[in-house]
Amino acid sequence: MKTWTTNLRWSSISVLIIMALFLAACGGAATPAAAPTEPPAAVPTAAPEPTKAPEPTATTAPEPTPAPEATAEPTTEAMSGEIAPGEIAAGEITVGLMTDDSGSLAVYGPLLERGFAMGLKYADEKLGLGACKIDVVTKDNASDPDTAVKQARELIESEGADVLVGTVSSGATLAVQNVAAENKIVLIAAPAASPDITGKNFNEYTFRTSRTSVMDALTMGAALVQQYKGPFVQIAPDYAFGQGSAAAFRSVVGANGGEFAADDIFIPQETSDFTPYLQQVLDSGAKVLIVTWAGAGFVPLFQQMQELGIFDEMTVATGIGDNQTLAKGYADAIGSVGVNVYHYTLPHNSINDWLVEQHKAEYNEPPDLFTADGFAAAIMLMEGLKKTGCDASAQKLIPAFEGLEFDAAKGHYIIRKGDHVALQPMYLVRLDNVTDPDYKFLKLIQEFGPEEVAPPCAAPEDRCKMNEQ
Repeated sequence: MKTWTTNLRWSSISVLIIMALFLAACGGAATPAAAPTEPPAAVPTAAPEPTKAPEPTATTAPEPTPAPEATAEPTTEAMSGEIAPGEIAAGEITVGLMTDDSGSLAVYGPLLERGFAMGLKYADEKLGLGACKIDVVTKDNASDPDTAVKQARELIESEGADVLVGTVSSGATLAVQNVAAENKIVLIAAPAASPDITGKNFNEYTFRTSRTSVMDALTMGAALVQQYKGPFVQIAPDYAFGQGSAAAFRSVVGANGGEFAADDIFIPQETSDFTPYLQQVLDSGAKVLIVTWAGAGFVPLFQQMQELGIFDEMTVATGIGDNQTLAKGYADAIGSVGVNVYHYTLPHNSINDWLVEQHKAEYNEPPDLFTADGFAAAIMLMEGLKKTGCDASAQKLIPAFEGLEFDAAKGHYIIRKGDHVALQPMYLVRLDNVTDPDYKFLKLIQEFGPEEVAPPCAAPEDRCKMNEQ
């Protein structure tokens, strides 16, 4: 393990999504951490939320409890191409895009939407995959699982969706999986990061382009122990994402010889006064605090941590998130290192170059943290449709997707045949600044290839054996 250059008060080590979220969703060089002897239980990641989310391009009105009916996003047509239409004629494929433009993870919804639109455009212009016309219907579930289930059914039953894509929240995505399976249609999960999506909640209809956040823990777990020793304590939001993240970190840190000074501290997601939870942290006797958080509350959480002197008492490890959050909340974290899911300055390939150029022209800013997940979902869909002759039925898409390899903005993706995990590049970075007008905040320390951060299979045993074939 090579030595890292660290900030004297703050070492930021991402266990992303995310984030994830996630969801969501958070020197020197480091090598990938050794995999734990037992598979991690679930999700690590931390992706803070900025003050204001970017405006979505084409979305429907939010749908809280009594919600107004969402409207369809403008049709995206893939025009010319070489695919011979199969059982479904070109022009008949509807994608239900499930997002969050109004909830606690609303900063990430537009990134998914823009990325998916850019991916369809790239598939048409550059890959010649345009014989399949795609109609995109977007619905905002505000990261509420009940709303997401209701809208998934509406997309299938009323809008005629052939494929579902999304959603931002891991909890909402886990709920939507069952709807997709019941209706025998494919769901491409992005950017939700819970490994349960392709692990203990596995079903054959669910695929993903988001990484599982176990990849983050495998990359960073040993480094945490070797560099900072511990003992450790964790705080995380009290729902599926946070619980899974804490379980994964506990497993990986423990497998590498680290010890925890106290039980994990779970905090309700809508908390604004974190004082009682942070006092537990101070009373724990820990020397390293692992923070998993996504969405609302990140800025006040860290403000209160500073007010209570936590940074003076222990090392804080968290995630390197989206550009707005870095600009808003990371001024004291300059020089810290962490795992980043995607930043537009990191991949060096022609596809990312195209995405950056086109995104700036369309939205007057570069792509951001989860734009790459939406982009990859579109490329994956179109590559699958190329193989099926524009047939979007699960009967044809499932075998087309299993084992699929394709290139997108981050680089090379491998969809594992057995559990449908999306192996992909990951990045270890150092935060250099938070003031660059072009969001050039990060310096690449090391890029990890798809196979280097492959997580253990957590699907049923018969499915895991398929990964070995």
